[in-house]
Amino acid sequence: MPSQAAPTRPSAGRAKPPRTLARRLAAATAALLVAVAAAAPKPAFAWGRNAHRAAARLAESRLTPEARALVRELLDEGESLADASTWADENSRDIPGSASWHFVNVPITAERYSPQYCRDGCVVSRLAEFRRILADPTAPKPRRRMALRYVVHLVEDVHQPMHVGDRRDRGGNTVQLSYFRDEFTNLHQVWDSGILRVGFRNERELADALFDVARRPEARNWLGGDAEDWADESLKAAKKAYLMPGTNEFIRPGARLGREYQDAQLPVAVERLARAGMRLSDVLNADLAPPKKKAPAPNAVPAPHFNRDRRPSRGAAPAQPSPR
Repeated sequence: MPSQAAPTRPSAGRAKPPRTLARRLAAATAALLVAVAAAAPKPAFAWGRNAHRAAARLAESRLTPEARALVRELLDEGESLADASTWADENSRDIPGSASWHFVNVPITAERYSPQYCRDGCVVSRLAEFRRILADPTAPKPRRRMALRYVVHLVEDVHQPMHVGDRRDRGGNTVQLSYFRDEFTNLHQVWDSGILRVGFRNERELADALFDVARRPEARNWLGGDAEDWADESLKAAKKAYLMPGTNEFIRPGARLGREYQDAQLPVAVERLARAGMRLSDVLNADLAPPKKKAPAPNAVPAPHFNRDRRPSRGAAPAQPSPR
């Protein structure tokens, strides 16, 4: 019988079995997709859910009885002001073009906000528009309901430093970095929720901190102003938020931020939210239940025909008319 040749190993240049190659390609593709998804900028929603709700809880506690009643009347049954505060983010995909309503890109080299930075509608102009609708008692209820939800949300958004200050990076969205154990985040996300997530375990803890800040004596000086003033404050905070702690160097992509940045910026974030909650209550009180105009004081001047000095005494005979 002819001898059979011994089986030989595949040569180094021969293709691998199709099944093994397919598995390796699939694994490599999956790893690439995970890396891209992690590095991609997240949606630019100012503040996280807990932050919005905590600031709204502070605002709700400061409403006048009249404003509180109208808020309850405008919102859906069982919907609190805290619930309403996240509506604009939760429904943003159903409202085309609304993404730009949440921020304004003001270069951090600018001294202050200017309308020139508010193209095609921004947080400042949209807030003013929704306030006009909310304050109009003749507007349809559905429009006022949506306006109320946006007013709550946008007052809080304009107090987020990264939704005003900008270095041509979409408010820090393209500054990829790591923050504590979060290896794949960006500077905008750090301000949305990273700082507050490290600082507080839940919404209640954050709300308690905001109430404490609002009780400070100096907090009385925070009331008043308008969206442009609040944007100026956020711009000022953003100028420092873009810097490495204790330096004048800008945070670069790939930076690793941690305790030093947290300790420097947590008090800033908490105060920004406390100011937002206090000012939101003032906005709602003014737009929903403005103070009633006082009735004109009665005329205190005696009638021309009544002479106080010649008032007849009790029991005296009436004065006789003088002859002409």
